[in-house]
Order: sequence, then C-alpha cells, then structure tokens
Amino acid sequence: MLVDGGVKVNVMTILAMRYVGLKIDKPASITLKMANKRVVRLEGVINSVSITIVRISTIVEFHVVLEDGAYPMILCRPWLTK
Repeated sequence: MLVDGGVKVNVMTILAMRYVGLKIDKPASITLKMANKRVVRLEGVINSVSITIVRISTIVEFHVVLEDGAYPMILCRPWLTK
C-alpha cells in the first residue's frame, strides 16, 4: 500500500479487491491519468471500505483498476490529514 500526497482518489487493483473479498458496488464513469501519463479505465467503485492503519480508522471509497501495478492500493491526499 502507498500513501501518495498527489493522488485525489483511492485506487485498488482488481486483484487486491478479490484478495480481500470485496465487490464492486457501482460502475465507474471516469478514467485516471497515471503518473506515467497512461490513461486507465476504471472497472468500478467500492463504497464504504473500512480501513485501519496505525490505529487510525476511517471509511473510504476505492476506485478499482484492471491493471496490476507496483502497489495493490494507493491512498489519496485526504488520508494524510487523518
């Protein structure tokens, strides 16, 4: 998992989604432009995912991408202020 201060949405790969047993709640209507300038189509959105990191818990929304990347999950900028 990576916390990236430049990201505006939480991203999860479809493999990570399946690994933790989550399912897509709704289709996605946006595409993401990655740091390497590649445009990625989203598979969907998972609402209300409870995450805990270093005893800090919050509910987030994840956008699911089909491609497998260097990190299975990327947390967005608002996480840094929690």
